[in-house]
Amino acid sequence: MKKHTFRILVVCLVIILAVVSFYMLYVHVPYYNYHHQLDEIRNEICEQNHYEYMDYFSEYRGKSKYYMLKVKIDGVESYVAYDAKQKLVDTYQGDIADEKSVKKAILDKYKVNVDLEIAYENQRFVYYGRVQDKESLLYVYYDLSNGEFIKAVRLGE
Repeated sequence: MKKHTFRILVVCLVIILAVVSFYMLYVHVPYYNYHHQLDEIRNEICEQNHYEYMDYFSEYRGKSKYYMLKVKIDGVESYVAYDAKQKLVDTYQGDIADEKSVKKAILDKYKVNVDLEIAYENQRFVYYGRVQDKESLLYVYYDLSNGEFIKAVRLGE
């Protein structure tokens, strides 16, 4: 009886080790490397251009890939968009629409709560949101400067 218990225990430990190893190699390490790479890109952009980083960075993948940063340029809060080759595409230094108002407009129109990000789409800075449920995937775009609706794309349903 003790031999069977020992064998069962060893088999269980081997299975646990295999699951943990799989998780570490195929989930955790790639996730860490991806975010570490994004941090390096953000730091490199800020250092090369002498930006004061203002705690907003995201990678936007639309028609093209852009790195979006909120920075201070000569004391002025600005949003900058860089392409995949880390070349400056555009800078925005104007007024910004209230994010809460845009979220409320989305809630009123589509009956969903959405987290918004800053993106660069069709040569303009926009609020961008993505919501997925069981039946569909919704992308919404609102102008960053005035909060006006630009477009929405719903896939599914």
